[in-house]
This record gives sequence, structure tokens and C-alpha cells, in this order.
Amino acid sequence: MKLKLYHCPRACSFVAMNALEEAGLEYDEQVINIFAGEQKSPGYLAIHPGGKVPALVADDRVITENASILMFIHRIAPEAELLPDTTDPVFRGQQFSDLVWCSSTVHPFMRQVRMPIRYTDGDPSGVQAKGEEYLHGACRQIDANLEEKTWWYGDQWSIVDVYIFWILATAASSGFPVADYANIAGLMDRAPQRPSFQRAKAKQDAAEVAANIQFP
Repeated sequence: MKLKLYHCPRACSFVAMNALEEAGLEYDEQVINIFAGEQKSPGYLAIHPGGKVPALVADDRVITENASILMFIHRIAPEAELLPDTTDPVFRGQQFSDLVWCSSTVHPFMRQVRMPIRYTDGDPSGVQAKGEEYLHGACRQIDANLEEKTWWYGDQWSIVDVYIFWILATAASSGFPVADYANIAGLMDRAPQRPSFQRAKAKQDAAEVAANIQFP
């Protein structure tokens, strides 16, 4: 199967790239500079009508939305165990729920903190304050789940850990006090040490330079 990932350095597409690296799959990549508006170009909108990254082309078909891409990679490379192996359909459903929760709940909270102006035509301060309130609530939940655990699912790493890392690292870059949560802080130290994370970051950094991306 021929795979191609459309991504942007520092965007949530990093999680999909990390998943591909962890799975050991061969893939092509193409940068979509969302900071220069390339996601709204006619060429990219023909691939992803929503104008977002990531998008993963598998042969001639397109998969969008991070959670769906991660589930797909897990399905075609189950031996990589992006999610813990299980025959329990309820636990499998919970795993998928965790990915969707990251993408549809916690990720938007972070965006309210980092880019509140995208949610209003007026004063963004209230949007940002509410985003911080919601994100603190999510952090309390994450921190409690990590109590006496190495990873989200205990002793076993999963791609959920990478998604949590990306969301909270991005929030921290805007001044959100992630370090106040001791168990989360431990996860933030551990996640970047994994070889697949380091390979994905090296590719992301190289793409950033090659595309001459200027961040706001």
C-alpha cells in the first residue's frame, strides 16, 4: 500500500507522523504550510475539503481526522501496538474513545488557549479564559489517570501518550502551566525519548527548514 502524509511542522499532524514511524511503514510526505494559508489552496482542498492537516492518502483514497488516521495505521500495522493489543471489544472501544477525546475535546480546549481569536470576532480574552478553565479540567483528568503509571495505559506506551504530549506541549508554549501537574510532567519528559518520536521530530525539523516556514 502506498502512503502519503500531508502535514505541517508543529501541527497535530506530528502525531500521525509519529504513528507511521512507530509502525515502521514507508510513506511519502508533503508539507502544507498552514501558517502561509496553503491549506486553503485549491490543490489541497481537492485532497482535504476541510482544509486541515493531517491527511493521509492510502493508494488513491484519502483519510482525514487524526483519530481516524491513527486507527487506520493501527489496523494495518497491529504488530506495532499503537494501541494495546486486546480481544476485549469494550476495551478496544475505550481506546478509540480515548483518541477521539484527544482530538475532539482536549485539542479544541488547547486551541482556545493558544489561538482564541479564531473563535470570536470580538474580544478573545473570554474565549481564552474559558479554554484555560476547560484545559485545566482535562489536565486534572489526565494527571489522575497517570497516577502511579508510566503511560496512559500503564506500563505500555501508546499513541495516546503522543497525542497528549503534543496537545500539552503546544499549550505550554503559550504559557499554560502544564508543569503544575506532576504526573503529566513525567509523561512530558518520557515521551520524547522514544526512538519513533525522535525520528518523527527529525523529519519535522528538516521539513520546517526546507519549506522555510515562519511561525507566528
